Amino acid sequence: MYRSAVLGCGPRSYAHAGAYRGLDEMQLVAACDLNRKRLDKYGDTFGIDRRYEDLETMLRVERPEVLHIVTPPRVREQPMELAAAYGVKGILVEKPVALTPSQAKQIGDIAARSGIKVAVNTQRPYFSTSQGLKGVLDEKRIGKVVFARCVTKGNILSMGPHMMDLLMFFLDGARPETVWACARGWNGEDYGHPAPAHVLARFTYPDGLVVYLEDAEDCIGTQGESGYWMHFELDFWGTRGRAWWLQNRDWGYQCAGMDQPFSAPSLWNVDEPPGQQAFTRALARWLDDDAQVHVSCLENALSQFNQIMGALQSALTGEVVHLPAQVDDDVVAKLEKELKR
Repeated sequence: MYRSAVLGCGPRSYAHAGAYRGLDEMQLVAACDLNRKRLDKYGDTFGIDRRYEDLETMLRVERPEVLHIVTPPRVREQPMELAAAYGVKGILVEKPVALTPSQAKQIGDIAARSGIKVAVNTQRPYFSTSQGLKGVLDEKRIGKVVFARCVTKGNILSMGPHMMDLLMFFLDGARPETVWACARGWNGEDYGHPAPAHVLARFTYPDGLVVYLEDAEDCIGTQGESGYWMHFELDFWGTRGRAWWLQNRDWGYQCAGMDQPFSAPSLWNVDEPPGQQAFTRALARWLDDDAQVHVSCLENALSQFNQIMGALQSALTGEVVHLPAQVDDDVVAKLEKELKR
């Protein structure tokens, strides 16, 4: 059983701790937060008696093997460096993995130097509904996928990482070779994910697949959905049919020879808790066996982040960007200035 600890006891960390109920492979033993009131509320809720206001003290005393980093995205490198220094074997970090290309590179360097196994908390591939659709696509029931549409209302740093991770999962790890994008407006400052409020991106893949991705406040979204963060939808068109996955309605497919489509419910409140637990358990399995690489491993997350940065560079220059992209940190600042004019 791996001993785990949590850094950051804000609202998002409750899902991280809730995943430990019934989890035999890992045990959550300690928590850390600068805000004592928030720390105590968290500890009382989950029965965590070992509480710290300093990360290094917690790591030195508790020696956890797994660390959850549930902090704003600007706080990544220092906790990872300390975790490496105190022998942490695995990290589960919240998304986005970074805010700038240089930060992403530094995070990758820390993981490579220390050997820590890192997974980014884009947990949707571990939903049973996602697993169901993945089986349909893997079995080529709709033939070869030639076009996909992805849409969410959250901005490209808040919901974009979830979308890119789930898209890569459904496409069996495929990575695009070019991106063209446009952008308008700016939001996310109030929750630490500053990015364009509206992005439309066109990704092309080596085998001819085209993916349109829309992360925009004013997107059409999911028909009939009222919850802002519940607008999350992927549609796939293949040579023999169509398949879809909606976060809070249904998933299904229809292919040649089917009079009626197959569909099954997908409900966020039902799917997320076991999905988060399966996501967490997957880190323990990866720690046990190098061959069982976490679906949302850092290598994939950094590739997806680069694709997002490539889209922002394209939105700034108006040109097609080849991937992986060489993007300077000032691209984000320049785009922000341009979009706020």
